[in-house]
Amino acid sequence: MSSITPKPLPTIPDYGENAVAVKNLTFSYNVDTSAGSSIMDPNDTNHVLKDLNLELATGSRCLLIGANGSGKSTLLRILAGRHLTKNSHAATNSTSYCRILGMNSFHDTRLNFHRAYLDCDWGTRTVAFVGSAVPLMADIPVHSMMEKLQLSYPERRDELLDMLGIDLNWRMHQLSDGQRRRVQLFLGLIRPFKILLLDEVTTSLDVCVRQDLLRWLTKESDERGATIVYATHIFDGLDEWATDLYYLNNNGQCGWQGKMGDLDFYQKLKAENHPAKMLAVAENWLRRELDEMRLERKKERAQGDHNKQGDVTDHTQGGYTSGRLQTDDERAEKARRQGRLSDMMGNSGVMDKVRRVGN
Repeated sequence: MSSITPKPLPTIPDYGENAVAVKNLTFSYNVDTSAGSSIMDPNDTNHVLKDLNLELATGSRCLLIGANGSGKSTLLRILAGRHLTKNSHAATNSTSYCRILGMNSFHDTRLNFHRAYLDCDWGTRTVAFVGSAVPLMADIPVHSMMEKLQLSYPERRDELLDMLGIDLNWRMHQLSDGQRRRVQLFLGLIRPFKILLLDEVTTSLDVCVRQDLLRWLTKESDERGATIVYATHIFDGLDEWATDLYYLNNNGQCGWQGKMGDLDFYQKLKAENHPAKMLAVAENWLRRELDEMRLERKKERAQGDHNKQGDVTDHTQGGYTSGRLQTDDERAEKARRQGRLSDMMGNSGVMDKVRRVGN
Protein backbone atom coordinates (compact mmCIF):
# COMPACT_ATOMS: atom_id res chain seq x y z
CA MET A 1 0.00 0.00 0.00
CA SER A 2 1.15 3.54 -0.73
CA SER A 3 1.01 6.40 1.75
CA ILE A 4 -0.29 9.97 1.97
CA THR A 5 0.63 12.91 4.16
CA PRO A 6 -1.85 13.12 7.06
CA LYS A 7 -3.58 16.41 7.78
CA PRO A 8 -2.22 18.26 10.82
CA LEU A 9 -4.19 17.41 13.95
CA PRO A 10 -5.85 20.18 15.99
CA THR A 11 -3.46 21.59 18.57
CA ILE A 12 -4.08 21.01 22.25
CA PRO A 13 -3.45 23.96 24.59
CA ASP A 14 -1.34 23.36 27.67
CA TYR A 15 -3.59 21.58 30.15
CA GLY A 16 -1.25 21.00 33.06
CA GLU A 17 -0.33 17.74 34.71
CA ASN A 18 -3.59 15.76 34.52
CA ALA A 19 -4.89 14.34 31.25
CA VAL A 20 -8.17 13.33 32.95
CA ALA A 21 -9.86 15.57 35.51
CA VAL A 22 -13.32 14.72 36.89
CA LYS A 23 -14.83 16.55 39.83
CA ASN A 24 -18.08 15.77 41.69
CA LEU A 25 -19.58 13.85 38.76
CA THR A 26 -23.12 12.57 39.30
CA PHE A 27 -25.02 10.93 36.45
CA SER A 28 -28.38 9.23 35.89
CA TYR A 29 -30.08 7.82 32.80
CA ASN A 30 -33.54 8.67 34.10
CA VAL A 31 -35.25 11.34 32.01
CA ASP A 32 -38.44 13.36 32.33
CA THR A 33 -40.46 12.98 29.12
CA SER A 34 -43.77 14.29 30.44
CA ALA A 35 -43.25 17.68 28.81
CA GLY A 36 -41.76 16.33 25.61
CA SER A 37 -38.18 16.82 26.74
CA SER A 38 -35.30 14.55 27.68
CA ILE A 39 -33.83 16.26 30.73
CA MET A 40 -32.23 14.35 33.60
CA ASP A 41 -34.27 14.69 36.77
CA PRO A 42 -32.05 16.63 39.21
CA ASN A 43 -33.95 15.16 42.16
CA ASP A 44 -33.43 11.55 41.09
CA THR A 45 -31.64 9.50 43.76
CA ASN A 46 -31.16 6.36 41.67
CA HIS A 47 -27.88 7.54 40.16
CA VAL A 48 -25.56 5.35 38.12
CA LEU A 49 -22.58 7.45 39.24
CA LYS A 50 -22.49 9.65 42.31
CA ASP A 51 -20.00 12.32 43.41
CA LEU A 52 -17.06 10.87 41.50
CA ASN A 53 -13.64 12.48 41.47
CA LEU A 54 -10.83 11.26 39.24
CA GLU A 55 -7.44 12.66 38.29
CA LEU A 56 -4.97 10.87 36.03
CA ALA A 57 -1.57 12.27 35.13
CA THR A 58 -0.41 12.20 31.52
CA GLY A 59 1.11 8.82 30.70
CA SER A 60 -0.89 6.91 33.32
CA ARG A 61 -2.25 3.42 32.75
CA CYS A 62 -5.36 3.10 34.90
CA LEU A 63 -7.29 -0.09 35.56
CA LEU A 64 -10.99 0.53 36.12
CA ILE A 65 -12.38 -2.16 38.42
CA GLY A 66 -15.97 -2.78 39.52
CA ALA A 67 -18.75 -5.35 39.58
CA ASN A 68 -21.27 -5.76 36.78
CA GLY A 69 -23.56 -2.73 36.80
CA SER A 70 -21.28 -0.53 38.89
CA GLY A 71 -21.08 2.13 36.16
CA LYS A 72 -17.71 1.44 34.50
CA SER A 73 -19.08 1.62 30.96
CA THR A 74 -21.08 4.73 31.80
CA LEU A 75 -17.99 6.47 33.16
CA LEU A 76 -15.97 5.55 30.07
CA ARG A 77 -18.74 6.79 27.77
CA ILE A 78 -18.79 10.11 29.63
CA LEU A 79 -15.02 10.42 29.30
CA ALA A 80 -15.39 9.55 25.61
CA GLY A 81 -17.93 12.33 25.07
CA ARG A 82 -20.82 9.96 24.39
CA HIS A 83 -23.01 11.35 27.19
CA LEU A 84 -23.89 14.94 28.00
CA THR A 85 -23.66 15.54 31.74
CA LYS A 86 -25.14 18.17 33.98
CA ASN A 87 -22.87 21.23 34.32
CA SER A 88 -21.08 20.14 31.15
CA HIS A 89 -20.18 23.77 30.42
CA ALA A 90 -18.52 24.21 33.81
CA ALA A 91 -15.01 25.57 34.13
CA THR A 92 -12.26 23.94 36.13
CA ASN A 93 -12.99 26.18 39.08
CA SER A 94 -16.60 24.96 39.19
CA THR A 95 -17.93 22.51 41.77
CA SER A 96 -18.54 19.90 39.04
CA TYR A 97 -16.85 19.19 35.71
CA CYS A 98 -15.44 16.47 33.42
CA ARG A 99 -12.40 17.47 31.37
CA ILE A 100 -10.12 15.52 29.04
CA LEU A 101 -6.77 17.06 28.08
CA GLY A 102 -8.02 20.25 29.70
CA MET A 103 -11.09 20.43 27.44
CA ASN A 104 -14.77 19.72 27.91
CA SER A 105 -15.22 15.98 27.39
CA PHE A 106 -18.49 16.38 25.46
CA HIS A 107 -18.41 19.73 23.66
CA ASP A 108 -14.84 20.16 22.40
CA THR A 109 -14.64 18.40 19.03
CA ARG A 110 -10.82 18.69 18.92
CA LEU A 111 -10.78 15.69 21.24
CA ASN A 112 -12.08 13.51 18.41
CA PHE A 113 -8.59 13.61 16.87
CA HIS A 114 -6.69 12.86 20.09
CA ARG A 115 -9.02 10.48 21.94
CA ALA A 116 -9.80 6.85 21.08
CA TYR A 117 -12.67 4.88 22.59
CA LEU A 118 -13.17 1.17 21.96
CA ASP A 119 -16.02 -0.95 23.33
CA CYS A 120 -17.77 -4.21 22.47
CA ASP A 121 -20.51 -2.62 20.32
CA TRP A 122 -18.31 -2.04 17.27
CA GLY A 123 -19.49 -3.66 14.06
CA THR A 124 -22.94 -4.59 15.39
CA ARG A 125 -26.48 -3.38 14.84
CA THR A 126 -30.01 -3.93 16.07
CA VAL A 127 -32.25 -6.06 13.83
CA ALA A 128 -35.99 -6.34 14.32
CA PHE A 129 -37.16 -9.79 15.53
CA VAL A 130 -33.52 -10.82 15.97
CA GLY A 131 -32.14 -8.62 18.73
CA SER A 132 -29.29 -6.24 19.43
CA ALA A 133 -25.54 -6.64 18.90
CA VAL A 134 -26.02 -8.57 15.65
CA PRO A 135 -22.67 -8.57 13.77
CA LEU A 136 -22.54 -6.66 10.50
CA MET A 137 -21.94 -9.14 7.67
CA ALA A 138 -20.87 -6.86 4.81
CA ASP A 139 -18.41 -8.33 2.33
CA ILE A 140 -15.68 -5.71 2.85
CA PRO A 141 -11.91 -6.34 2.79
CA VAL A 142 -9.92 -4.92 5.68
CA HIS A 143 -7.68 -2.89 3.35
CA SER A 144 -10.76 -0.94 2.16
CA MET A 145 -11.91 0.08 5.65
CA MET A 146 -10.89 3.63 6.67
CA GLU A 147 -8.42 3.44 3.80
CA LYS A 148 -7.34 7.07 3.98
CA LEU A 149 -6.48 6.69 7.66
CA GLN A 150 -4.45 3.56 6.90
CA LEU A 151 -2.51 5.42 4.23
CA SER A 152 -1.88 8.38 6.54
CA TYR A 153 0.09 6.34 9.09
CA PRO A 154 1.79 3.53 7.12
CA GLU A 155 4.46 2.68 9.71
CA ARG A 156 1.93 2.53 12.53
CA ARG A 157 -0.42 0.54 10.30
CA ASP A 158 2.22 -2.08 9.55
CA GLU A 159 3.22 -2.28 13.21
CA LEU A 160 -0.37 -2.95 14.27
CA LEU A 161 -0.95 -5.45 11.47
CA ASP A 162 2.06 -7.44 12.61
CA MET A 163 1.22 -7.19 16.31
CA LEU A 164 -2.44 -8.19 15.85
CA GLY A 165 -1.77 -10.80 13.14
CA ILE A 166 -4.20 -9.29 10.64
CA ASP A 167 -4.36 -10.06 6.91
CA LEU A 168 -5.45 -6.97 4.94
CA ASN A 169 -7.29 -9.30 2.52
CA TRP A 170 -9.58 -10.64 5.25
CA ARG A 171 -13.25 -10.04 4.41
CA MET A 172 -15.46 -9.00 7.28
CA HIS A 173 -18.30 -11.44 6.64
CA GLN A 174 -15.89 -14.38 6.99
CA LEU A 175 -14.27 -13.45 10.32
CA SER A 176 -14.67 -14.96 13.78
CA ASP A 177 -15.47 -12.82 16.84
CA GLY A 178 -11.80 -12.69 17.81
CA GLN A 179 -10.71 -11.66 14.32
CA ARG A 180 -13.38 -8.94 14.24
CA ARG A 181 -12.10 -7.62 17.55
CA ARG A 182 -8.55 -7.48 16.18
CA VAL A 183 -9.77 -5.49 13.17
CA GLN A 184 -11.57 -3.10 15.53
CA LEU A 185 -8.38 -2.58 17.53
CA PHE A 186 -6.38 -2.10 14.33
CA LEU A 187 -8.67 0.63 13.00
CA GLY A 188 -9.13 2.28 16.39
CA LEU A 189 -5.43 2.53 17.19
CA ILE A 190 -3.96 3.63 13.82
CA ARG A 191 -4.21 7.35 14.55
CA PRO A 192 -1.81 8.27 17.39
CA PHE A 193 -3.86 9.07 20.48
CA LYS A 194 -3.24 11.10 23.60
CA ILE A 195 -5.91 9.28 25.60
CA LEU A 196 -7.29 5.77 25.07
CA LEU A 197 -10.47 4.41 26.69
CA LEU A 198 -10.97 0.63 26.55
CA ASP A 199 -14.16 -1.09 27.68
CA GLU A 200 -13.79 -4.88 27.82
CA VAL A 201 -12.35 -5.07 24.31
CA THR A 202 -9.94 -7.94 25.00
CA THR A 203 -12.57 -10.57 25.87
CA SER A 204 -12.44 -12.27 22.44
CA LEU A 205 -8.66 -12.19 22.01
CA ASP A 206 -6.45 -15.22 22.42
CA VAL A 207 -3.79 -15.10 25.12
CA CYS A 208 -0.86 -14.27 22.83
CA VAL A 209 -2.57 -11.39 21.02
CA ARG A 210 -3.81 -10.00 24.34
CA GLN A 211 -0.35 -10.04 25.90
CA ASP A 212 1.19 -8.47 22.79
CA LEU A 213 -1.46 -5.74 22.91
CA LEU A 214 -0.77 -4.99 26.58
CA ARG A 215 2.96 -4.70 25.88
CA TRP A 216 2.27 -2.40 22.93
CA LEU A 217 0.03 -0.19 25.11
CA THR A 218 2.78 0.01 27.71
CA LYS A 219 5.14 1.24 24.98
CA GLU A 220 2.60 3.83 23.85
CA SER A 221 2.29 5.09 27.41
CA ASP A 222 6.03 5.15 28.19
CA GLU A 223 7.32 6.50 24.88
CA ARG A 224 4.53 8.81 23.70
CA GLY A 225 2.95 9.76 27.04
CA ALA A 226 -0.45 8.30 26.12
CA THR A 227 -2.96 8.04 28.97
CA ILE A 228 -4.97 4.79 29.08
CA VAL A 229 -8.09 3.85 31.05
CA TYR A 230 -8.90 0.15 30.78
CA ALA A 231 -12.01 -1.52 32.23
CA THR A 232 -11.81 -5.31 32.38
CA HIS A 233 -12.67 -8.43 34.37
CA ILE A 234 -9.70 -10.36 32.99
CA PHE A 235 -6.62 -9.76 35.14
CA ASP A 236 -4.12 -12.20 33.62
CA GLY A 237 -0.90 -10.37 32.84
CA LEU A 238 -1.96 -7.15 34.56
CA ASP A 239 -0.04 -7.50 37.83
CA GLU A 240 2.67 -5.07 36.72
CA TRP A 241 0.83 -3.31 33.88
CA ALA A 242 -1.14 -0.56 35.63
CA THR A 243 0.27 2.57 37.23
CA ASP A 244 -3.08 3.59 38.75
CA LEU A 245 -6.20 1.87 40.03
CA TYR A 246 -9.78 3.12 40.24
CA TYR A 247 -12.41 1.03 42.00
CA LEU A 248 -16.13 1.70 41.45
CA ASN A 249 -18.35 0.15 44.11
CA ASN A 250 -21.89 -1.10 43.54
CA ASN A 251 -23.34 2.28 44.63
CA GLY A 252 -21.69 4.04 41.70
CA GLN A 253 -19.16 5.68 43.99
CA CYS A 254 -15.39 5.56 44.25
CA GLY A 255 -14.25 2.78 46.57
CA TRP A 256 -10.53 3.44 46.13
CA GLN A 257 -8.29 5.35 43.76
CA GLY A 258 -4.59 6.05 43.57
CA LYS A 259 -1.19 4.77 42.54
CA MET A 260 -0.51 1.06 42.75
CA GLY A 261 2.32 1.73 45.19
CA ASP A 262 -0.16 3.37 47.61
CA LEU A 263 -2.40 0.29 47.92
CA ASP A 264 -1.25 -1.59 51.03
CA PHE A 265 -3.01 -4.84 50.12
CA TYR A 266 -1.30 -4.92 46.71
CA GLN A 267 2.10 -4.27 48.28
CA LYS A 268 1.47 -7.09 50.76
CA LEU A 269 0.65 -9.49 47.92
CA LYS A 270 3.72 -8.32 46.03
CA ALA A 271 5.96 -8.98 49.04
CA GLU A 272 4.46 -12.48 49.32
CA ASN A 273 5.15 -13.08 45.62
CA HIS A 274 1.45 -13.81 45.01
CA PRO A 275 0.92 -15.35 41.54
CA ALA A 276 -2.18 -13.27 40.68
CA LYS A 277 -2.02 -9.99 42.57
CA MET A 278 -4.54 -7.96 40.54
CA LEU A 279 -7.06 -10.80 40.59
CA ALA A 280 -6.70 -11.03 44.37
CA VAL A 281 -7.18 -7.26 44.78
CA ALA A 282 -10.31 -7.23 42.62
CA GLU A 283 -11.79 -10.30 44.31
CA ASN A 284 -11.11 -8.83 47.76
CA TRP A 285 -13.17 -5.74 46.97
CA LEU A 286 -15.94 -7.39 44.95
CA ARG A 287 -16.31 -10.36 47.32
CA ARG A 288 -16.88 -7.94 50.19
CA GLU A 289 -19.67 -6.25 48.21
CA LEU A 290 -21.24 -9.60 47.34
CA ASP A 291 -21.15 -10.83 50.94
CA GLU A 292 -22.78 -7.61 52.16
CA MET A 293 -25.56 -7.91 49.58
CA ARG A 294 -26.20 -11.54 50.52
CA LEU A 295 -26.26 -10.66 54.20
CA GLU A 296 -28.84 -7.94 53.57
CA ARG A 297 -30.66 -10.18 51.06
CA LYS A 298 -30.29 -7.57 48.36
CA LYS A 299 -30.33 -8.37 44.67
CA GLU A 300 -28.22 -6.71 42.04
CA ARG A 301 -30.23 -4.04 40.27
CA ALA A 302 -30.67 -4.19 36.51
CA GLN A 303 -28.08 -1.85 35.07
CA GLY A 304 -27.84 -2.47 31.37
CA ASP A 305 -27.07 0.00 28.65
CA HIS A 306 -29.93 2.34 29.57
CA ASN A 307 -29.22 4.79 26.80
CA LYS A 308 -30.20 2.12 24.24
CA GLN A 309 -33.33 0.85 25.92
CA GLY A 310 -35.81 3.66 25.41
CA ASP A 311 -39.32 3.29 24.00
CA VAL A 312 -38.71 2.97 20.27
CA THR A 313 -42.14 4.49 19.54
CA ASP A 314 -41.31 7.62 21.54
CA HIS A 315 -39.48 10.34 19.59
CA THR A 316 -38.45 12.03 22.86
CA GLN A 317 -36.28 8.99 23.60
CA GLY A 318 -34.71 8.76 20.17
CA GLY A 319 -37.34 6.42 18.75
CA TYR A 320 -37.16 5.37 15.13
CA THR A 321 -40.26 3.27 14.38
CA SER A 322 -43.32 4.52 12.54
CA GLY A 323 -45.63 6.49 14.79
CA ARG A 324 -42.82 8.01 16.83
CA LEU A 325 -44.28 11.51 16.42
CA GLN A 326 -47.63 10.58 17.90
CA THR A 327 -49.14 12.76 20.61
CA ASP A 328 -50.72 11.30 23.76
CA ASP A 329 -54.19 11.69 22.22
CA GLU A 330 -53.06 9.83 19.10
CA ARG A 331 -51.63 7.02 21.20
CA ALA A 332 -54.92 6.76 23.12
CA GLU A 333 -56.85 6.56 19.85
CA LYS A 334 -54.50 3.86 18.58
CA ALA A 335 -55.07 1.85 21.76
CA ARG A 336 -58.88 2.20 21.35
CA ARG A 337 -58.70 1.02 17.74
CA GLN A 338 -56.43 -1.92 18.55
CA GLY A 339 -57.48 -5.02 16.65
CA ARG A 340 -58.78 -3.41 13.49
CA LEU A 341 -57.71 -4.97 10.22
CA SER A 342 -55.75 -1.86 9.21
CA ASP A 343 -53.82 -1.95 12.49
CA MET A 344 -52.81 -5.56 11.99
CA MET A 345 -52.02 -5.46 8.27
CA GLY A 346 -51.28 -1.80 7.66
CA ASN A 347 -53.15 0.37 5.16
CA SER A 348 -51.20 -0.97 2.19
CA GLY A 349 -51.95 -4.52 3.28
CA VAL A 350 -55.67 -3.81 3.52
CA MET A 351 -55.70 -2.20 0.06
CA ASP A 352 -53.87 -5.18 -1.42
CA LYS A 353 -56.53 -7.49 0.05
CA VAL A 354 -59.33 -5.30 -1.35
CA ARG A 355 -57.77 -5.35 -4.79
CA ARG A 356 -57.36 -9.15 -4.67
CA VAL A 357 -61.00 -9.61 -3.63
CA GLY A 358 -62.14 -7.22 -6.35
CA ASN A 359 -60.31 -9.24 -8.98
